[in-house]
Amino acid sequence: MLTGVLAATLPSTSPAFARQDDLQALLSAPVGVERTAPVSSVPFQTRVRKFYLDASVNGETHEFIFDTGSPTIVSRQLADALGLEIVGRNTGRDANGTPVTMDFAIIDRLTLGDVTFTRVPVLIHDFSGLATGACLIDGGVIGSEILPGSAWRIDAAAGRLEIAESAAALAPLETVLSAPLHDFGYPHAPVLDYALGEIADKALFDTGSEEEVVLFHQVADSRPARAHIVRGSVVTGQGSEGESAGGRSENRELVRFSLEDFRIGETSPGPVRATTRTVPPSLVGAGMMDRFIVTLDYPGAAFTLSPRDAPAPERVEPGFALAFAGEGVEVVQLFEGSPADEAGLRLGDRVTAIDGRALGGHGCEDVHWLMGEYSEADGGALTVERAGETMVIEVPPVR
Repeated sequence: MLTGVLAATLPSTSPAFARQDDLQALLSAPVGVERTAPVSSVPFQTRVRKFYLDASVNGETHEFIFDTGSPTIVSRQLADALGLEIVGRNTGRDANGTPVTMDFAIIDRLTLGDVTFTRVPVLIHDFSGLATGACLIDGGVIGSEILPGSAWRIDAAAGRLEIAESAAALAPLETVLSAPLHDFGYPHAPVLDYALGEIADKALFDTGSEEEVVLFHQVADSRPARAHIVRGSVVTGQGSEGESAGGRSENRELVRFSLEDFRIGETSPGPVRATTRTVPPSLVGAGMMDRFIVTLDYPGAAFTLSPRDAPAPERVEPGFALAFAGEGVEVVQLFEGSPADEAGLRLGDRVTAIDGRALGGHGCEDVHWLMGEYSEADGGALTVERAGETMVIEVPPVR
C-alpha cells in the first residue's frame, strides 16, 4: 500500500508531545506486546489477491488487510469513530511512487487473536477516494510496525497466521530455505537479501504483492539480470502497475518473465515467475506462498520457507486485466500477442458488460463480482465502448 515513509511533521500545539519535539522519538519506541498464550492462531481469507483478517482496535473489531509491505493504516472513518488524536503528519510515497500525505495517531491496543499490541503508531487515510476502496477496505491495513518481537508464520493454504513469542514455540516444519531477515527501523518492514547471478541486492517481503518476485526495473534491465531470464519466457505489454494509496499508476511498459538462479540469501527456491516495477525496492511477494509456508522470525532475524503439503494450482496469465477506473471498468493491462490482444481488445477500452452482465450502477456488488468471482482467464463476451462506438469482443479463455 504505502512504502518509503519520509520525514514527518508535528502540530506544534499537540499536548501529546509536550515533552518531545520530534515524531521520530515516538516511532523509535518499541511497540508493546501482551500474550495470553505462547502461540496465537489467527484465521484469514484470501480475497482479491489480499489477506483479510479480523482485528480489534481499541476494543472495536473490524476487518483489515494484512500487508507486510505497508505501515499500519487506519481508515479515516474508523479513526473518527474511535476519536483518535492526531499527533503528526507524514508525507511518503505509495507503491507507485506517488506522494501521499497522511495523519499520524497512536492506537492504545491492537489485538490479533490472543496477542495485543500496545501503543502502535498508525497512519490515517480516507480509502473512499480510491476507485474500489470503500468496497474492499473496512478498518484499513495492518502492516509491519507490529512485526518485531514475534515470529510470524503465514500459511496461505490453511488460511492461518500464527504469532509466537519465538520460532521455537511454533510447530517444527521442514525448512528448505533460510535467510537473514533485516529490520532497518520504522516501519520495521521485513527485508531480505537476494541474489541473481552476480547481482546482490535487498528485497522487501510484501504480502500486498500477488507476485512471486518483482524486480526494480533498473535491476531487471541490467545485463547480469537479463542473462538469467529463461529463454522464451518473456511477454511484454502496456498498462498500469496497479492501484495504491495515491491511486492507479500511469500506463507504462509491462514485462513478465521467468528467472533461473534467483536466490534468497544463498538458496534458490527454484524457478520463479517475475515482473518489474518502476519504484524501488524489489519485492518477494505473496505468490511465493503458492509453494511455501513463510516464517518471519524477528527475534531470530531469520526468514524461512517450508514446503506446503501441496502447491497451489499453477497460475494462468490471461494477458489482460480489468479494473474500476473513473466511473466504470477499463482494460488497464494488455499484453502483446495474448488471446485478448488478438481478439481486438485495446488498452483503455471501457467494458460495460461481460457475458451480458452489466457493469455499472450496482456499486460494491459489481466490484465484488469483477474482482472476486470473475477471472480474466475465463475471457467471455466483453461489451466495449471505444471512441463513441459500442462493440462486443469475444475473448477466448486461457487455460
